[in-house]
Amino acid sequence: MIVDSNSLVNERIDSQVDAKEQETLVQVPASLDITAVKRVIDADTIEVYLNGNTVDVRLLLIDAPETTHPDIPDEPFGAEAVARARQILTGKHVQLEYDGPRYDAYGRLLAYVWIDGMMLNELLLEEGLAHVAYIYHPPYKYYDRYVKAQMRARDGWKGIWGRDGLRSGMF
Repeated sequence: MIVDSNSLVNERIDSQVDAKEQETLVQVPASLDITAVKRVIDADTIEVYLNGNTVDVRLLLIDAPETTHPDIPDEPFGAEAVARARQILTGKHVQLEYDGPRYDAYGRLLAYVWIDGMMLNELLLEEGLAHVAYIYHPPYKYYDRYVKAQMRARDGWKGIWGRDGLRSGMF
């Protein structure tokens, strides 16, 4: 069965977010870089085509379980997080929004990643497939939203916050 990410997002928004928050979730800023996704490296890092170059983009303020780190074995829920990111991003165009430092220590572009009117960073938090992390230069525009999304996932025992995840000391 093939389901497009837009219908999944709308279904999730309609069923889990009250009307006021729903309005907030779909307010995409107007002036963002629009780029094509080349590949999903892992759930919190993607490769895009930007201004004629291939660029690695690190999703701002989140950390997902490892699946590609050369020195760390795959972590629980890593495969699920990568599969979800690939399901949403493969063959798509995204919008990049910047906040705080433009690059991390590894030279990756730091951004909020918008697709079909929703922010991927926030969706991964809502689904328990990432946690809030790397808050080096606050304040960040969406920090409070992200903490609330993470708390909803934690309260719902979703993904990494479930029985086999962070609550059991995974991280």
